[in-house]
Amino acid sequence: MRDLLRSARLSLSLLLGRRLVLFAVIDALVVGYLLLQMLLNSEGDAGDIYRYAFLLPSLLLALPALAGLVDLERRAGCLDLALSAPAAEAYFLRRAGAVCAVIAVQGCLVMIPSWILSDFGFPLLAPLIQIVVISLFLATVSLFWAVRLRTSGAVWLASAVTVAAMSPWFFTNPIPDRLKAHYGSLLPGAEESLPWLRSLAILAVGAALFYLYARRRLRRPERMLS
Repeated sequence: MRDLLRSARLSLSLLLGRRLVLFAVIDALVVGYLLLQMLLNSEGDAGDIYRYAFLLPSLLLALPALAGLVDLERRAGCLDLALSAPAAEAYFLRRAGAVCAVIAVQGCLVMIPSWILSDFGFPLLAPLIQIVVISLFLATVSLFWAVRLRTSGAVWLASAVTVAAMSPWFFTNPIPDRLKAHYGSLLPGAEESLPWLRSLAILAVGAALFYLYARRRLRRPERMLS
């Protein structure tokens, strides 16, 4: 576990450089404010917590961070060396995985206390599963564009447009309205689960496709260098 955390920290440091502290401070302010709101108002809407504690930081912080997955090597002029290494694919996947893991863990760590403070007032597993799938989706979309476009700005813009195109499923609220739906403490009811499961399946398939195409590109370094 210690080696895993160290690897994630190094990956984030390489990816963000001096911006890492700025990103961490902004993220801490957003999450800290939400935690304070949770403590002051235990009857708050769990859907709002999901949106502002996970979706908002993911779009404002994680997506720009992921845009630089390959940009460091491009700017340094050593992309050919990085791609010729035996574990080149894993090298870039670790960077995407580090950001993906941070936003997923943060989202889960915020949702679980919220669930407890609300006296188990919403189905916990639905937002947790959605958080993991969306984290993977953002990472794979960014990797897909990072191995094709030459600047981090272009990668960020293309990733944002992709998210916008997938918005009907990306922004689906996994937590049903407590006044209009029946659900247990872990999962929504069968009827309420159908829209969420449909969106989840579309995002999961999209993440898998983006990953496979990005992986194929990484295995053909001459196409990235041309």
